[in-house]
Amino acid sequence: MSGIPVGSPPVPPGRHAAPSGWYADPLDGAQERYWDGWQWSRNTRAREGGAPQAPAAPAVPPTGPAGGQGQPGQQPQPWAPQQPWSGQPGQPGPSDGQGQQGYPGQPGYPNQPGYPNQPGYPGQQGYPGQPPQGYPGYPGYPQAYPGQPVGGRPGQAAYTADGVRLAGWWWRVLASLVDSLLVGALTTLAVLPLLLPVLDRVSAYFAEVVAAAEQGLPQPVLDQQSLIPTGDLLLMSLASVAITFVYHAAFLRWRAATPGKLLCGLRVVPVDQGRATGGLDLRRALARALVWAAPGLNSLLGLFQLVDVLFPLWQPRRQAIHDLLARTQVVRR
Repeated sequence: MSGIPVGSPPVPPGRHAAPSGWYADPLDGAQERYWDGWQWSRNTRAREGGAPQAPAAPAVPPTGPAGGQGQPGQQPQPWAPQQPWSGQPGQPGPSDGQGQQGYPGQPGYPNQPGYPNQPGYPGQQGYPGQPPQGYPGYPGYPQAYPGQPVGGRPGQAAYTADGVRLAGWWWRVLASLVDSLLVGALTTLAVLPLLLPVLDRVSAYFAEVVAAAEQGLPQPVLDQQSLIPTGDLLLMSLASVAITFVYHAAFLRWRAATPGKLLCGLRVVPVDQGRATGGLDLRRALARALVWAAPGLNSLLGLFQLVDVLFPLWQPRRQAIHDLLARTQVVRR
């Protein structure tokens, strides 16, 4: 190592033409100094073959008025030996009128390690074999399945294959709640003729309770069969199932979305066809509507509906069970 500051002595213009490597040290002919392609480094090593001999100094020229050179009163200066050219490695030195050169033709040593390529320099390639991001045939869209998803849980897609964003779980739950309120309101209106007699029976029962309390008699017992007959209860259940089925099937066939989904900015599309327009085909619409309506037939099917609602949380394409049966996905409009 040497105490020479990095980059000195100054090098002439055009210094970047020489490749990096070991060259004769411009300050010490007995060693070599590493040229990094931009400037001299502090790394030195002994030069093979010994130091070259400096060229002989010419005779001291006459100075002063007698010799016709210099200025009056100026002291003569000794003639210093010419130093080797300390510029760019491999470049010839300037001519002094006698053809003197520095170290001409000094080659670098082959296979010397230089600085490794750094990322970000021109000419750097990407990692070989790295797949391009995006959907095949749809450049610019974020990557979904297969591979690392964009957004969502690990292993879940965030977009359809044609680049349309899938609906989030909370948006789907909100749309389902809105639809449930609307279906409940429609069902209540449909079975109102069966509900009015029930209200009359409830009012009569409370009147009997008050009268029994006033007279100190035992409280009357409300019989469920007398409150609402089994036949009426069955009709109400069938009405709820039918209205739910028609509600979902009709809106999906017409608009590819129920009112709740329209309000939340969602729509239902065939799998990986997020840009599809118009309503769903009849088969898909009926399959989805059947899954939504079936739990009204039996209370045990309510557990199935709960699993169906939670299913998009871990399903890779964010599909519920009724999506899998109908081969559909829910996307953002």
